[in-house]
This record gives sequence, C-alpha cells and structure tokens, in this order.
Amino acid sequence: MRSLGVVLYVDDEPINLKLFNIMFRGVYKIVTAESGAEALRILDGESEVSVVITDMKMPSMNGLEFVSAARKIRADIPYFLLSGYGLTPEIEKALKLEWIDGYFQKPLKKSKIEEELARYLP
Repeated sequence: MRSLGVVLYVDDEPINLKLFNIMFRGVYKIVTAESGAEALRILDGESEVSVVITDMKMPSMNGLEFVSAARKIRADIPYFLLSGYGLTPEIEKALKLEWIDGYFQKPLKKSKIEEELARYLP
C-alpha cells in the first residue's frame, strides 16, 4: 500500500476544514489548523507534513504572514495559498518572488489541487 502524503490545511472557517477533509480523504493524510498560530505549532512538532495549503484571508495572521513564519520552521516543504478573492497583486508578487509555490482559487477544484500536489507528493 502506498503511503499518503501529509497535507496541512489552514483555514479559519471550520466548514472549509471539514470539506477539505472529506474531499481528500484517502488521497492524502490531512492535518488541519484553524489559525496560523495553531499551524505553526503543528509544523514545529509534526515532521511528516509534506505540503501546506493555507487560506489567504484569516484573522490575526494572513496566509502570507503565516507562510513567512512557517518557512522559518520548515523551509523544506512547498506552501500554497488559497483565496476566494482572485489573484491579487499581493499574491502575484509572492508567486513571482517564490515566497509561495502555488496558488489555488476558491471554490476548491479537487483535480487542480491533486494535479499540483502530484509534483511534490508520492
């Protein structure tokens, strides 16, 4: 049996966390966090995380702020932003400067995420 890649999904909306879990059950091992701070604690203690997908718009710490802090803990894994507001200048800059490895538009498209993550996961 193949091992499932571990995806950390960060979103402040509990329903989005649940939907992501349902959508990718059996495809990846999903770890979720409701805030950037919670996700940083997970990354600090969970060496098996292979990929991080984070919502852009969250209270306290937005997606780019989270990625900046997370890269100090785990610079060896890819980070993806997720946004319902389209490709903003801020996200475009992050892509151009390679602060993030990719971007997904809400609503989630399972095939698009699987295609992109296949480049990084077994």
